[in-house]
Amino acid sequence: MNSNEIKEELKVIQEHEKYKVEFISMTHDGRGVCKLSGITMDDKPLENYPIFVEGAIIGEIGIIEITQMKKSYGLGQIVRIFNDKKSPNRVTPSCPIFGECGGCQLMHLSYEGQLSFKKGMVRETLRKIGGFDKIHINDVIGMEDPTKYRNKVQVPFGELKGKAISGFYKLNSHEIIPLTECSIQTEEMTEIVKFIRNLCNEYHIKGYNEKLNKGDIRHVLIRESIKTGEVMVILICTKAEYPELDELVNKLVKRHPRIVSVMINVNKYQTNTILGNYFKVLYGRNYIIDELCGLKFKIGCRSFYQVNAYQTEKLYNKVLEVGAFKDTDVVIDAYCGIGTIGSTIAKKAKYVYGVEIVEEAIQNAKENAEMNGLTNIEFVCNKAEDQIKEWAKMGIKADAIVVDPPRKGCEGDFLKTVVEMNIPKIVYVSCDVATLARDLKYLAENGYNVGHIQPVDMFPQTNHIENVVCVTKK
Repeated sequence: MNSNEIKEELKVIQEHEKYKVEFISMTHDGRGVCKLSGITMDDKPLENYPIFVEGAIIGEIGIIEITQMKKSYGLGQIVRIFNDKKSPNRVTPSCPIFGECGGCQLMHLSYEGQLSFKKGMVRETLRKIGGFDKIHINDVIGMEDPTKYRNKVQVPFGELKGKAISGFYKLNSHEIIPLTECSIQTEEMTEIVKFIRNLCNEYHIKGYNEKLNKGDIRHVLIRESIKTGEVMVILICTKAEYPELDELVNKLVKRHPRIVSVMINVNKYQTNTILGNYFKVLYGRNYIIDELCGLKFKIGCRSFYQVNAYQTEKLYNKVLEVGAFKDTDVVIDAYCGIGTIGSTIAKKAKYVYGVEIVEEAIQNAKENAEMNGLTNIEFVCNKAEDQIKEWAKMGIKADAIVVDPPRKGCEGDFLKTVVEMNIPKIVYVSCDVATLARDLKYLAENGYNVGHIQPVDMFPQTNHIENVVCVTKK
């Protein structure tokens, strides 16, 4: 390595230059962090200027190239990591396009390294955002085999040289990398996508060009049950009718007989939203059935359902454990979706009230309760904070409330209502530790004790982590 390749003294820090660095930490999304001090090309001083690098691991030393410089941080890429300075947790990724595809962020870490990273990330986020310096974080509940776990995939379709292509988006872009295999979805899902792509080319159904808003097929959405074996396929297209559609569906079902539902969804707008509002059943029914914690659930095209069935049972059992629900308890299931958590709790509690703003989900929840013979649970379509007040007016006093909100966390008005209603116990299930930290801080400031945090790894190979915590009134 020559003297021009690495700037050692008073560094001139600039884009497309190489530097020797040590990675001192990792970001919440799994990028390595190194820092440089020196001057810019126009002689402005930089002190401990942070650079984020994909695929780098804390403790490693190597050479990076700065790819982009912003005001307060830079982006870089690895040129090489010194062999004697590689992390013991570094492994060869199982996916040939890891680093190009944006789906996984941690496949270069051993699974033990991933679990350790996620526990540390949870601790640091709770400290920074929530101010919880002494909160106890349990070890992450992981998987025996952290591969092939997804029961739902949404694969974009595009066009290249006049042919339909399918795959996943390249990191930080909407450029499609053709799908040949995937380490976190089942092999049948991959084969279904590839077969549909081939059929589209056979029948001249064009892949979608999102820049021009032209083409036919935009995405293929697949749901699969590992317990019942049922598979749903949704073709998301720009129109509802194609001359050879029936023939395409017949070939698809013949090749993959576990498919019990094929639908077409129409989305003709130039938008990043995947699903449009129009659905039509092309084969079978508009749902599949899955089994979870000894219960059966109908899963529709829009239903929220955890993507890792193996870990979901562990997650829900942890909800029952930390909630310690008794047969005298009245429990509210807020953000209840299709009723999976509430139905699981109903087997332990006296009565469960579920509330959800999505009408279709509430209808599914009612059907699921009936299918499972649950008579001590009911569901209402409403905003959670409004419905809690309505139940209070009816004399319904909750002993506990369970919340499993989307990534944006709980609404401020909802948390305010929970505090005003003086609900003694809150079991919070979160898929975003940053919004969890924010909401726990509010509850702690308003008379609640925050219990141990239990992370559950629902998303191996990625930077995401689910958490369960019980919060009790002081």
